[in-house]
Amino acid sequence: MFKLLIILSLALFASASSLVVQKGEIKAHTEVFGDSEINPTTKDVKADLTMENSIESIKGKIYFETLTLISDTKSRDEHMYKLLKVEQYKNISFDIKSITKNETDYEIRGALTLNGVTRNIKAKIAINQQNNQVLLNGGFSFNLTDFNLEPPTMMFLTVRNQIDISYNIVLEVK
Repeated sequence: MFKLLIILSLALFASASSLVVQKGEIKAHTEVFGDSEINPTTKDVKADLTMENSIESIKGKIYFETLTLISDTKSRDEHMYKLLKVEQYKNISFDIKSITKNETDYEIRGALTLNGVTRNIKAKIAINQQNNQVLLNGGFSFNLTDFNLEPPTMMFLTVRNQIDISYNIVLEVK
């Protein structure tokens, strides 16, 4: 009986496909009140994802190294890296817990880890499967203070607490 359970477990595990990032972009957006926008972006998106027989079965983690976030102002990036404590917390990640099909799109639930703090996130996402590719396109928002981060101030200017994330990731089914 024990051997049968092991064989069945291995067969189920073997049916899961790996999803590999072909290309991806994650953008963050916030504003400095009374001044300008801050829009750091990374194209160095990585993933440890699996998919069994449907889009709803996708599980795993999407992540990137914090130092790959780059905006159009190098001095702001240095302040951002200091705020995000890049020496201590090298990665930002999103762990997919569930994907549910709605009438026109999907709802994704997962856990965002930033600054060593993990918070649950729920958002709408567009997912398309074409041949051996899965395309993820969506966004969500969170507050810096939810992750024990104080919005920075520079002189008389303050960075907005809310961060808007948008992403476009192309995965290959292996």
